[in-house]
Amino acid sequence: MPRERGYFLFKPDTRYAYAVGRIRSLERRYLTRQDIERLIATEEPEEAYRFLLEKGYTGGELKIKTWSDLESCLAVERQEVLALISRLCQDSPISNLFRERYDFHNLKVLLKARYSGQDLDHLLIDVGTVGVESLTKAVAEDDYRSMPQFIRNTVQVVNSGWEKRNNPQFIDILADCEMYKRFDSVIRPFGNHFLNGWLDLEIDLANIKTLVRVKWLGLDATLLTQSLVEGGSIKKSELFSLRETPWEATVSFFSKTRYAKTVATGTDALLKSGSFLPLERAADATLISYLERAKVQSLGIEPLMAYLLLKEYE
Repeated sequence: MPRERGYFLFKPDTRYAYAVGRIRSLERRYLTRQDIERLIATEEPEEAYRFLLEKGYTGGELKIKTWSDLESCLAVERQEVLALISRLCQDSPISNLFRERYDFHNLKVLLKARYSGQDLDHLLIDVGTVGVESLTKAVAEDDYRSMPQFIRNTVQVVNSGWEKRNNPQFIDILADCEMYKRFDSVIRPFGNHFLNGWLDLEIDLANIKTLVRVKWLGLDATLLTQSLVEGGSIKKSELFSLRETPWEATVSFFSKTRYAKTVATGTDALLKSGSFLPLERAADATLISYLERAKVQSLGIEPLMAYLLLKEYE
């Protein structure tokens, strides 16, 4: 069964006094459910753009004529948020780590493009620790000597997996496993209870979604073994043992964990409609609820990281 950690033993850190005050002022600008519904209902991209500017988004100099142009506004906001966190964060290994997620994303895009022969440049997001131009050049030339060690490790694992499977799906699977290993190697030694708890949730929920998808689609055991990520609060062996159990037994197993509602809601909808979307939404809601608890912390890194992650969900 899952091992428990003391997630909310916040340790005040006076280095973050100014930073937390700055974040508190920005939290008022979060989009509400009503704001999201209004955005969905807008018929013109210019209208949606004006609304986002009213809510404090950056990018007022952009010319928005199409819905794809609106992505530029979101990209500018993402860059601004990451830059702000980098300036405010007193622990650069942590703030850099959250930028590295985009390095992993871009690497997956470039490797899939290389193996498939497709042009996927429109999917690249240039806010990581490695510039998109440099990473693109490294992948094109298959020369990673100038790349960080985590990039070199991931390429080696993905290339080996491609030779065995020749399946683009495995690029995502293997790269994500390496990303979580990287997060585990930085966050665990840092010793912050809140970040430890967030990483447990991230890994557990990723594994739960993988398990449900493999069970539903009847995929082979090898795929599940390679897809499950180490480091969460639920052991891989326990998750693997659920692969061939009835759905009722799977729901029962998770009923004893913090994921009871997430799994029950997601599997019930899946069995009724065949849609994975309710499970995705329930998992997101679980993570968002956890991140919002950082609002009780008055001094420390927690509000900064929670703000960054909640803005990304937004």
